[in-house]
Amino acid sequence: MECCQFSSGSSRQIAACIVASLPVFMTGIVLGWPSPVIEYMSAGQAPVSLTSVQISWMVACIDIGNFAMALPAGWLMDQIGRKNTVIASAPLMFAGWMFILLGRHAWCLFVARLLQGAAVGIAWVVAPAYVGEMANIVIRGKLSLLVQLSYALGLLFSYFAGWLLGDYVTLAITSASVSIISGVLFLFLPESPYYLMLDGRPDDAAICLWSLRSYTDDDLQTELLTVKDSILNNRQKWNVDDLLNRDHRPLVIVLVLAVLQMACGAGVLEAYAASIISNVQISANASAVYLGIVILVAAVPFALVVDRSGRRPLMILSCFGTAACHATVAIVLWCQDVVGHRWLLLFWSIAGAQFFINIGIMPLLSVIQCEYFPSDTRALADTAVVMAVTITSTVMITTYQPVADALGVSTNFVIYSIASLAGGLFCCLFMPETKRKSFAEIQTDFRKAEERLTDNEVQKLRDYQEI
Repeated sequence: MECCQFSSGSSRQIAACIVASLPVFMTGIVLGWPSPVIEYMSAGQAPVSLTSVQISWMVACIDIGNFAMALPAGWLMDQIGRKNTVIASAPLMFAGWMFILLGRHAWCLFVARLLQGAAVGIAWVVAPAYVGEMANIVIRGKLSLLVQLSYALGLLFSYFAGWLLGDYVTLAITSASVSIISGVLFLFLPESPYYLMLDGRPDDAAICLWSLRSYTDDDLQTELLTVKDSILNNRQKWNVDDLLNRDHRPLVIVLVLAVLQMACGAGVLEAYAASIISNVQISANASAVYLGIVILVAAVPFALVVDRSGRRPLMILSCFGTAACHATVAIVLWCQDVVGHRWLLLFWSIAGAQFFINIGIMPLLSVIQCEYFPSDTRALADTAVVMAVTITSTVMITTYQPVADALGVSTNFVIYSIASLAGGLFCCLFMPETKRKSFAEIQTDFRKAEERLTDNEVQKLRDYQEI
């Protein structure tokens, strides 16, 4: 029987969710790793030297590994459980660091990044689902923040370690040690009570819930019924038909928001922000650290309001705020004379875009992709989200430089501004509110919305026939 081994009350949920977010922390490390390493290579301080083309492929290998693992990760979390799938990310990440540490050829780095990309795929598929299933309704939004916070901390870890250590080998050893520590902590994770119920083990689910909460027997029975209702009995795990038919409405909403997450320029800012503001009197390392801190600062308002004001208002504010900041960046970049004399306007506009992206567009996706789907299709939906994010990220990053060369850097930010504005309008029209609702209540709301839509279509057909 699976049960939690942590302290009492909400602290148990928090501890479990922190550990479950460590794969995302490791994801931030591997995505931030190229920034200092490219500097090492340029200075001749790395045992491996890559051409600019090889560097681009090395960076892209993460997305390739991520995309390739997204489908197996979703299948595994429904077959062997959330916990065991999370555990698998640690050896994959560690193996990648060993290739980086011991390899002396370009292909070693390619293999390393593919392995780490597979671990990234597991992290983005499993961690949001696990955190959402472990937390109770009242603090689910705040605990889902841990996913984005862990990612931001991983980026900062890589930037700071690369800056302070100043050594290729030492950076690899330090990063590999995180994989070892995480792998040990994963062994103490409880299994998700939703998976246990889905797997036909209600007694184990009851024991896990009892260890994660501080409540009476009646409260336990009530939450067990809630978990059971959200499972939708007699449904099979990994059911594509249910996802495409029964859950098609939430699927469309989540996929649009997944595309928006990268179409708003989030990935491009992480990859190219240092070069965009390279002429504004701030070093590349310093700018990377500053923008990483902005991401952390954005976590504060998110945590304070996500369970009060709700998901929808925060997402709308995030989209429109991002659109305004990107429009400002585009104007500043277009007016080169302004850039030359008022570089702070450019820096703070980019920092503002990072802030608004990370109070809604980035962290809320992991919240709603867990909330919108029942347990029998949650893993498959998470897989679809990871694939959508990966494909969009690859397109946005690979087209950034060609568009900049052909039409100017400002054109990219015009595109990001339009995408963010469109995303805000989409949220105004189609995104439902889910704060403080159980998974069963959310599914009921979606079914009612679908029934209303069907009734309207039937009425329109009758009106047409009468005409």
